[in-house]
Amino acid sequence: MVNHYSKSLLAASLSLMALSTSVQAQDTSFKDTLALQGLKLESSALNYQADASKGETLANQRCIACHGDAMLGMMKTYPDLKGQKAAYLFKQLVDFKRGDRSDPLMQGQASMLSETQMKDIAYYYSTQTASNLSK
Repeated sequence: MVNHYSKSLLAASLSLMALSTSVQAQDTSFKDTLALQGLKLESSALNYQADASKGETLANQRCIACHGDAMLGMMKTYPDLKGQKAAYLFKQLVDFKRGDRSDPLMQGQASMLSETQMKDIAYYYSTQTASNLSK
Protein backbone atom coordinates (compact mmCIF):
# COMPACT_ATOMS: atom_id res chain seq x y z
CA MET A 1 0.00 0.00 0.00
CA VAL A 2 2.82 2.40 0.89
CA ASN A 3 4.55 1.45 -2.35
CA HIS A 4 1.46 2.41 -4.41
CA TYR A 5 1.20 5.74 -2.55
CA SER A 6 4.90 6.44 -3.14
CA LYS A 7 4.53 5.72 -6.86
CA SER A 8 1.52 8.05 -7.10
CA LEU A 9 3.37 10.79 -5.27
CA LEU A 10 6.42 10.34 -7.50
CA ALA A 11 4.26 10.45 -10.64
CA ALA A 12 2.55 13.63 -9.44
CA SER A 13 5.90 15.24 -8.63
CA LEU A 14 7.27 14.38 -12.08
CA SER A 15 4.15 15.83 -13.72
CA LEU A 16 4.59 19.07 -11.80
CA MET A 17 8.26 19.23 -12.75
CA ALA A 18 7.40 18.72 -16.42
CA LEU A 19 4.73 21.42 -16.24
CA SER A 20 7.15 23.76 -14.50
CA THR A 21 9.77 23.12 -17.17
CA SER A 22 7.33 23.81 -20.02
CA VAL A 23 6.17 27.04 -18.35
CA GLN A 24 9.79 28.15 -17.97
CA ALA A 25 10.39 27.39 -21.65
CA GLN A 26 7.45 29.60 -22.59
CA ASP A 27 8.72 32.35 -20.31
CA THR A 28 11.88 32.68 -22.41
CA SER A 29 10.17 32.57 -25.81
CA PHE A 30 11.12 36.21 -26.42
CA LYS A 31 14.62 36.25 -24.94
CA ASP A 32 17.85 35.54 -26.79
CA THR A 33 16.16 34.62 -30.06
CA LEU A 34 17.62 35.46 -33.45
CA ALA A 35 14.43 37.31 -34.34
CA LEU A 36 14.95 39.82 -31.52
CA GLN A 37 18.73 40.27 -31.45
CA GLY A 38 18.85 43.41 -33.59
CA LEU A 39 15.75 45.15 -32.25
CA LYS A 40 17.41 47.05 -29.37
CA LEU A 41 14.39 46.83 -27.09
CA GLU A 42 13.99 48.42 -23.69
CA SER A 43 14.74 45.95 -20.90
CA SER A 44 11.23 46.50 -19.51
CA ALA A 45 9.76 45.20 -22.78
CA LEU A 46 12.19 42.29 -22.97
CA ASN A 47 11.54 41.27 -19.38
CA TYR A 48 7.76 41.68 -19.63
CA GLN A 49 5.95 38.38 -19.04
CA ALA A 50 3.56 38.00 -21.98
CA ASP A 51 -0.06 37.30 -21.08
CA ALA A 52 -2.07 35.15 -23.50
CA SER A 53 -5.43 36.30 -22.11
CA LYS A 54 -4.55 39.96 -22.71
CA GLY A 55 -3.29 38.96 -26.15
CA GLU A 56 -6.57 37.22 -26.94
CA THR A 57 -8.54 40.33 -26.01
CA LEU A 58 -6.34 42.52 -28.18
CA ALA A 59 -6.38 40.04 -31.07
CA ASN A 60 -10.18 39.94 -30.97
CA GLN A 61 -10.27 43.75 -31.07
CA ARG A 62 -7.55 44.43 -33.64
CA CYS A 63 -6.45 41.37 -35.59
CA ILE A 64 -9.38 39.06 -36.14
CA ALA A 65 -11.03 41.18 -38.86
CA CYS A 66 -8.20 40.36 -41.27
CA HIS A 67 -6.49 37.36 -39.66
CA GLY A 68 -9.61 35.47 -38.53
CA ASP A 69 -10.65 32.21 -40.17
CA ALA A 70 -13.52 33.80 -42.14
CA MET A 71 -11.34 36.41 -43.82
CA LEU A 72 -8.38 34.06 -44.31
CA GLY A 73 -10.65 31.78 -46.33
CA MET A 74 -11.37 34.65 -48.73
CA MET A 75 -8.09 36.55 -48.70
CA LYS A 76 -5.33 34.02 -49.33
CA THR A 77 -2.67 36.73 -49.12
CA TYR A 78 -3.37 37.43 -45.44
CA PRO A 79 -1.22 35.20 -43.23
CA ASP A 80 -2.65 32.86 -40.62
CA LEU A 81 -1.07 33.98 -37.35
CA LYS A 82 -2.12 30.96 -35.32
CA GLY A 83 0.73 28.64 -34.41
CA GLN A 84 3.49 31.05 -35.46
CA LYS A 85 6.47 31.52 -33.14
CA ALA A 86 5.93 34.32 -30.62
CA ALA A 87 9.30 36.00 -31.20
CA TYR A 88 8.72 36.03 -34.97
CA LEU A 89 5.27 37.63 -34.67
CA PHE A 90 6.56 40.15 -32.14
CA LYS A 91 9.44 41.13 -34.43
CA GLN A 92 7.07 41.64 -37.37
CA LEU A 93 4.86 43.94 -35.30
CA VAL A 94 7.89 45.93 -34.11
CA ASP A 95 9.17 46.19 -37.68
CA PHE A 96 5.78 47.47 -38.89
CA LYS A 97 5.63 50.04 -36.08
CA ARG A 98 9.18 51.27 -36.77
CA GLY A 99 8.60 51.39 -40.53
CA ASP A 100 11.19 48.70 -41.24
CA ARG A 101 8.45 46.64 -42.86
CA SER A 102 6.00 48.35 -45.18
CA ASP A 103 2.24 47.77 -45.24
CA PRO A 104 -0.01 50.77 -44.57
CA LEU A 105 -2.72 48.72 -42.84
CA MET A 106 -0.32 46.85 -40.58
CA GLN A 107 1.75 49.95 -39.85
CA GLY A 108 -1.42 51.68 -38.68
CA GLN A 109 -2.39 48.75 -36.47
CA ALA A 110 1.09 48.30 -35.00
CA SER A 111 1.50 52.03 -34.33
CA MET A 112 -1.36 51.84 -31.83
CA LEU A 113 0.24 49.01 -29.81
CA SER A 114 2.84 49.18 -27.08
CA GLU A 115 5.67 46.63 -27.14
CA THR A 116 4.10 44.79 -24.20
CA GLN A 117 0.78 44.60 -26.05
CA MET A 118 2.64 43.27 -29.09
CA LYS A 119 4.20 40.57 -26.92
CA ASP A 120 0.77 39.63 -25.54
CA ILE A 121 -0.69 39.29 -29.04
CA ALA A 122 2.30 37.37 -30.36
CA TYR A 123 2.26 35.01 -27.40
CA TYR A 124 -1.49 34.44 -27.74
CA TYR A 125 -1.21 33.49 -31.41
CA SER A 126 1.77 31.24 -30.71
CA THR A 127 -0.37 29.17 -28.34
CA GLN A 128 -3.04 28.57 -31.00
CA THR A 129 -3.26 25.72 -33.48
CA ALA A 130 -2.94 26.79 -37.11
CA SER A 131 -6.23 27.03 -38.97
CA ASN A 132 -7.21 24.44 -41.54
CA LEU A 133 -7.79 26.72 -44.53
CA SER A 134 -7.68 24.00 -47.17
CA LYS A 135 -11.48 23.76 -47.32
